[in-house]
Amino acid sequence: MIDLDGTLLRKPGKKTAGISDENEHALQRWQAAGGLAGIATSRSAGYIQKYSSRTWAAVVGWNGAVIEQGGRRWLHPLPSRNERQLWKTLGGDQPENWVAMVTPDNDWLAYDLRFPLARGYCENPLNLIQDHRQVLEWDPQRPDLQLAVILAVYPDACFAQTVSARLLAQDRGLHAIETSSRTLMIVRAGVDKAQGILEAGRRLGLKREEIAVIGDDRNDLTCFKTFENSFCMASAEPEIRDEARWMVESVAEALAIVQRENKQRS
Repeated sequence: MIDLDGTLLRKPGKKTAGISDENEHALQRWQAAGGLAGIATSRSAGYIQKYSSRTWAAVVGWNGAVIEQGGRRWLHPLPSRNERQLWKTLGGDQPENWVAMVTPDNDWLAYDLRFPLARGYCENPLNLIQDHRQVLEWDPQRPDLQLAVILAVYPDACFAQTVSARLLAQDRGLHAIETSSRTLMIVRAGVDKAQGILEAGRRLGLKREEIAVIGDDRNDLTCFKTFENSFCMASAEPEIRDEARWMVESVAEALAIVQRENKQRS
């Protein structure tokens, strides 16, 4: 299972620039040999379509809140809560913060130009994403207004950590995943990337030891702890790299190591 930003989509000097020729050719060889390749990302499940028309074995999006596989979709939405109170808890009523309540119908995650290097939801084809300028009276009987995740971008890491602790203390059945030092993704309690990968693996008939993960950021840490075959990009922060079994320069290098390990076991 491959992370996107800084991992599969990394090209020299750029964190999200597309699939390099090296990685593309390695994926072609891997799949031609019968290997399965999937995506696990904090972005929406459909985001990879911007860069590749390849058929993936599974796509785990929104840090495990959504899984797409074989034309089917499984969502772990947020539990129904008082959204206005939750909005205040997350600081959505303060203009210096950028908080998006996201419905399952959002197509893409893209970078928010107001916050360089921070993830935001810029494309909103059905106009369903609501920010601090548009707080709706959410009706739980309307499935089109169901909340999938909440994305919150704060001015600094300290504020983000304060909000995360506040949310945990209120025990709302939610938890916050760091997608950067000042960006939080709010998901249902128990949901994270590693659990999403395990669920996708079970649907594919895979055992935990048959799954390898490749990532580069904070939201990949649970993956590194859960899966023995874990790879971290050399470009990641040192404290993140230290948690993975191997450090690699590319997805292609990670796939080569997996193939070598498989050959040694056979």
